[in-house]
Amino acid sequence: MAVESIARAAIPPPVLRTRVEPDGPAWLELGPDDRTARFMRLVSDLSRGYDDAGNGKRIGCGHAYTGVDPAVAWTMVCRDPLCGAPRQSIESFPRRWQAVRTGMPAQACHLVSFGPGDGRKDGVLLEDLSLANPDLCYLPVDAGEELLHLAVRGLIGRLDLPTDRVLSLPWDFSLAENAAALRRLLDELFGSTPVLFSLLGNTLAHVDDDTALLRRFASLLRPGDRLLLEVEATTSLDAGLVVDAVGEYEHSAAFGEFVAAGLRAHTDLVVDQDSVELLGDVEDGRALVVKAAYRNRTGRDVLIGLANRSSVRFAPDDTIRVALSRKYSAEGLSAMLAAAGLTVMADVCTGTGGPFGLALLMLAACG
Repeated sequence: MAVESIARAAIPPPVLRTRVEPDGPAWLELGPDDRTARFMRLVSDLSRGYDDAGNGKRIGCGHAYTGVDPAVAWTMVCRDPLCGAPRQSIESFPRRWQAVRTGMPAQACHLVSFGPGDGRKDGVLLEDLSLANPDLCYLPVDAGEELLHLAVRGLIGRLDLPTDRVLSLPWDFSLAENAAALRRLLDELFGSTPVLFSLLGNTLAHVDDDTALLRRFASLLRPGDRLLLEVEATTSLDAGLVVDAVGEYEHSAAFGEFVAAGLRAHTDLVVDQDSVELLGDVEDGRALVVKAAYRNRTGRDVLIGLANRSSVRFAPDDTIRVALSRKYSAEGLSAMLAAAGLTVMADVCTGTGGPFGLALLMLAACG
């Protein structure tokens, strides 16, 4: 990976540094994005008006995984047998990847991973793709620096990755300006060599405007590039299945700790885990949605202190949404792909129990 090429790319901020882990490996990292703008968005989200259904105040996807405690808590969710979909997603990924890799271009490629999680799925991709391209470069992207570093450190240790072929990007990939900067960087680094972009672990479903985000990813794809997308699926949008969707999370202590960790990381709330609720619904005739929300059950106004020393009024019975997830119907997923300008090159769907499943799709830009 040519450092000179990175320096030439018009990337704000152009800060290339060596990430050194205590008693661990070192690798390249491009400096973080505009943290002031990101923080102001958090303040704005937590300042939303009253809503008792989890649609007002929120900690968005770009912040829910930031901080040491949320990062560690999420890795525990991925391993929790009582939170079935994340664990099954990891365990079944190798065989599902083999089922869709036929949709890849024949030539060698590089890997850009949006939200690498604990890194285990990326390990499967890196081991396979490096067989065709020994010079493969790996660019993991995540707004949560701690989670990003946990994933990269683990992958370097397990796979003995050449650290000069790893460039981590602690950027919020939901922002349009970061997507544009990433495309400029890839053009400078790799020229016409194809790129496999991955968005795994149902990450798309955690974002408020999922269609807009998918459209942004589609804009990154050149003719030879591919997007590997994983989402949770449902065979039906029957309202009775909302209870089953909620039930996948309600018995997981690890998921409850993840929600609590997000609140502690970004507010001064003394978190009562009994005040965390899981709210389910059918969204726009396209998905089952589950929201994890924290409700003010104190019977009085609470002032929430934020890191900039401002405070937000938290009224009785008001909610703060900390996590959002969806299970898409086939029709809902197809409509979203069409709206984003994406076409399916290969796909597989594996059941996770009852009417629910995991869909893995190899996608290309239309036209």
